[in-house]
Amino acid sequence: MCGIGAILDPAGTSGQHAAERMVEALRHRGPDGEALRRTGPVALAHTRLAIIDVAGGDQPLDSEDGRVTAIVNGEIYNHRALRAGLEEKGHRWATNSDSEVIVHAYEEYGTDCVRHLNGIFAFVVWDEARQRLVAARDHFGVKPLYWWTHGRRVAVASEVGALLKAGLAKPEVDRTALDHYLACRFVPAPRTLFRGINKLGAAELLVAEADSAPRVESWRAAPGTPIVADDDELAAQLAEHYADAVERQMMSDVPYGAFLSGGVDSAAVVAAMKLRSNAPPTTFTIGFPGHGDVLDERRPAAETARIVGTDHRDTVMHETDFLTELARCVPRLEEPCGIPSAPALLQLSRFAAQDVKVVLAGQGADEPHGGYGRHQAAALLRPLKLVPAAAATPAAALARALPRAAAARRVAHLLGGRGGAERLLRLMEITDAATRTMLVGLGAEAEQERLAAARGILADVPGRGLLDQALYLDTHMFLPDGILLCNDKMSMAAGLELRVPFLDIELMRFVERIPASRRVRPRQPKRLHRRAVARLLPPQVVNRKKHGFSTPYDDWLRASLGREVERRYAPSSPLADLIQPAAAARLVDEHRRGRADHKSILFCLLELSEWHAAFVEAREPVAA
Repeated sequence: MCGIGAILDPAGTSGQHAAERMVEALRHRGPDGEALRRTGPVALAHTRLAIIDVAGGDQPLDSEDGRVTAIVNGEIYNHRALRAGLEEKGHRWATNSDSEVIVHAYEEYGTDCVRHLNGIFAFVVWDEARQRLVAARDHFGVKPLYWWTHGRRVAVASEVGALLKAGLAKPEVDRTALDHYLACRFVPAPRTLFRGINKLGAAELLVAEADSAPRVESWRAAPGTPIVADDDELAAQLAEHYADAVERQMMSDVPYGAFLSGGVDSAAVVAAMKLRSNAPPTTFTIGFPGHGDVLDERRPAAETARIVGTDHRDTVMHETDFLTELARCVPRLEEPCGIPSAPALLQLSRFAAQDVKVVLAGQGADEPHGGYGRHQAAALLRPLKLVPAAAATPAAALARALPRAAAARRVAHLLGGRGGAERLLRLMEITDAATRTMLVGLGAEAEQERLAAARGILADVPGRGLLDQALYLDTHMFLPDGILLCNDKMSMAAGLELRVPFLDIELMRFVERIPASRRVRPRQPKRLHRRAVARLLPPQVVNRKKHGFSTPYDDWLRASLGREVERRYAPSSPLADLIQPAAAARLVDEHRRGRADHKSILFCLLELSEWHAAFVEAREPVAA
């Protein structure tokens, strides 16, 4: 894991020190080494967190003739098999680094090299012969990548801060992106909350040449032919694929461990680690004293650790720590994600980084396997035909009339949309258009962008049912720029690499060929997933209720955090020009009195206030 940055500047107008400032901004991502290379019109910056070939894997990495140079952030899990095949074709290695495979794969396959990789990665390649810069983000967007362009200049970096510190962009609010954030809790690619700074989407390539504008291309592959097999056979194959994915992702030359919650997903990862390794895995948990086993997961996590047999450690977060950690995490997060567990994840990452440099985690199982309430709504309505558009208005009214009945609200959204893509977007959004208009007065442009993005993704699965589409959209639109972005930024802020074996590309190629009706059924979330992990775990762990990595923020919002939201959005505050103060106060009041469930949007407003202070107001951030 590393930080990468590149500036393509044929006219040399970016300034002599822009690339050096990129290195400074990315240093926390790579505390083990750094490098800066200028090659013709390109400057390449790299900071290294050494995981594979610790002694010899410094970057940039070059081809044998020096005409192809790469900087890489991530891990390529199938690098040994690729290396063997490429060596047979005549390629010669200079290091034992997994990242070097990208140089030779690019030489051999050009931009199609991405289709040969199983890993989590963001990389930049400079092709001297073609005078071409190529950047790519992995299949599911585990690793982030941002880009900016002006005239003939193009810059790419792992983090927004590198582009800002290089003096290439200013921290100004993109108001269309703000509507995305208030609707979805994050900003889908290609926008970011920073005006003029773009985000490369999952499974996308950026190609920039010195004499033309950059272009972005998707290389996402649609699922293959559906698998036909009985449940027992599918569960057995799935369990084997899980264990194989975990084994691949234990690849490391440095100490590694796992995050362990009280739930089944992280437990399955840990059990597979134990199955495929001779040593007990080291596991880490964070808890919230005084909030019971549902939110304070230390007791169930410790029980799982005892059953599986791990070297287990835990830490705690108190309500009084929350705002301090939020102030630490948002400048590193850079893009608000509406994830209340982000401050706890930052604290847990610092805790784990005292002992290991790599952790495996259980994220990425809910989206493809139907772990959310919205998936249950889609499963319940799967046999129904679409309700005519004339029913949209009363159904939407029903959704607004049931502000605290989440399940009924989801069903109303599914019945009330004006097409499959719109129905699924409404299902996933945390606010309706009326609430966003009340807060910021925006909407039309952002809504059309979200709808176009959703339709583009769903074009991969034409003719599939509503449930199949819901799982696919969650996995390819909502997962990359929300949960996965948060995972990367919070772990890397602590110099810790976080891996997600449930999103291993070989595993997911199998999963997405399984019909959604086999993966999840009404009142049976993650049905097939649970049958598979039951082959790795005892019943008392598999049958526990769902435990997401969460915090008691709903309780806190009814007390101290609610008052904090009101204070930060007072009429005299710097945010008054962005968010209507009276609208924010109304949401706090309705939530505190139990008249509505506004916890998601209220946390987003709290997080937005930290982002605005850290970037737009340029308040000095709390040290991470």
